[in-house]
Amino acid sequence: MSGTSGGATPPLGVIFAPLLPDTPEFDAAVRLYCAIWPDDAVGITAFFTRYAGLLDYHGLAALRDGRLVGFGFGVRSLPGNWWHDRVAEQVGSEHPALRGAWCLVDLAVAPEERGRGIGGALMEALLAAQPCPRALLSTEVANAGARRLYVRHGWTYLHPGFVFVEGNPAYTIMRRELPSAESRS
Repeated sequence: MSGTSGGATPPLGVIFAPLLPDTPEFDAAVRLYCAIWPDDAVGITAFFTRYAGLLDYHGLAALRDGRLVGFGFGVRSLPGNWWHDRVAEQVGSEHPALRGAWCLVDLAVAPEERGRGIGGALMEALLAAQPCPRALLSTEVANAGARRLYVRHGWTYLHPGFVFVEGNPAYTIMRRELPSAESRS
């Protein structure tokens, strides 16, 4: 896919491609994830693969000259999903933001490619392609750059921050109301 993807135009010289298991882009996304947030590649591959099988999965890879420079993916947020249930514990299981929501699970851009519009374009393409009326995400409270990006793109704070897993940093929860699916097509 070049040019546009789901209504968002990739920056000049970048194309978007589907992010699916068993593709070179998928493996490259795991490597980029582990380079940004040091982790076990086998575990992250299993994590990405599990999410790729969930309801309303949509993932995109950003490529420049055939090299992965960013990626993002998300799924529908549903009760029984680990992330959804942790957020529901904090904001209440009946909170309207949790109803009919799609979760932007991961959005990453290679450090040397940041500030060029790739993250924003990936996010907008992913949001345009999913079917829900609202979206949710979590990002580290300490990641001021990511929080600025999200606020610039219309995200608001749902929760100021909590620790999902003991020993890990606190994450803020953000939400965004989206145009209807019909007006996005």
